[in-house]
Amino acid sequence: MADLDFFADLMISGTVLGLDHTSTLANVEKVLGWGHTVEAPSGVISDFGLVEFGWWRDRPEDEWGVVYFGAQVQRLSWLAGENQIEAALVDRYGRFRSRLDFGELHVAVQARGFTLEERPSINDGIAEYWEPTSRMGLLVVSDSEEWDEPLGTILKMLGPGGRNSWLSFQGREQAFKSYANHLLILSEPALVTWLDKREPREEPERTDWWHYLRSVVAHRTGGTPAENAQWRLLGFALDRHAALRGIDTADEAAATLIVSLTEARELSVAAELPTMDEAVERWLAATTAMANATRLCTERPLDPADIRLSRRLRNQIHIIQPCLPYIGSAVLADELRAWIELKHSLLRQY
Repeated sequence: MADLDFFADLMISGTVLGLDHTSTLANVEKVLGWGHTVEAPSGVISDFGLVEFGWWRDRPEDEWGVVYFGAQVQRLSWLAGENQIEAALVDRYGRFRSRLDFGELHVAVQARGFTLEERPSINDGIAEYWEPTSRMGLLVVSDSEEWDEPLGTILKMLGPGGRNSWLSFQGREQAFKSYANHLLILSEPALVTWLDKREPREEPERTDWWHYLRSVVAHRTGGTPAENAQWRLLGFALDRHAALRGIDTADEAAATLIVSLTEARELSVAAELPTMDEAVERWLAATTAMANATRLCTERPLDPADIRLSRRLRNQIHIIQPCLPYIGSAVLADELRAWIELKHSLLRQY
């Protein structure tokens, strides 16, 4: 394999030697080496050279969780020149170049059946791209004078992230907060009418609008328990309508419901919502069969559709995993445990 394969692997699968945002700190250090994790204002950072993982936890008793990971490509010039690329990467991919060109990477990604979508940039002199399934983004020099690098030089490949949809609504934050306040008092029929009137018709604006509206509602907390419960219920309602309108697929909607139920379990809203068991059953019915998921863990090579499904499964298993203690049925809990056991075998050295 060549070094370009490493960057293409990272972009389309969202993994580094099988590691990603679903991995634990111990697993990352086992693969990439010990003694590279240091404290930072944002939590801790595991800086291995080319590869970097950022971690955060809410409480000292919690496990560290990944907030970003990927390749600090701008370091190639000195890492490659001084033979400082991580040994585990060199063992698999060979020697690394001192500069990565976007055109070369794009061709390699397309040859594997994937493409890179441009997204709005938040930096001057930088173009941004991402792969929607892996949610890996990259920063590319678009103004060589601004960055003192040749045009097309890739600086960073980090994820998991989004499409920067919030940039489309800069200056409209207050309007969306007003929307949220209004939605809170609407009946179900009135909510449907409001959505029909306000929802954009064209993509990607429509999906971005839904994402931003739901994000605004999700952040409306900090009031009394009763007020927080109202906001939670509105969030559940918007999630349900997003699924009905095709913004979320059935498996995405089920996973979102599980996460929301887990986060809202201490609020007095359970009587108006599906149970955790019902939500997990929805996800199991909407996702692929266990036999197919098991095949994805062992069959190699994987075609593009299988890589995308593997990435989707690994993401969803990871976010629904915390619901396990709240499942009432022992049989259903055992079934979910079997899925959790598959998580890190998906995309492992695919």
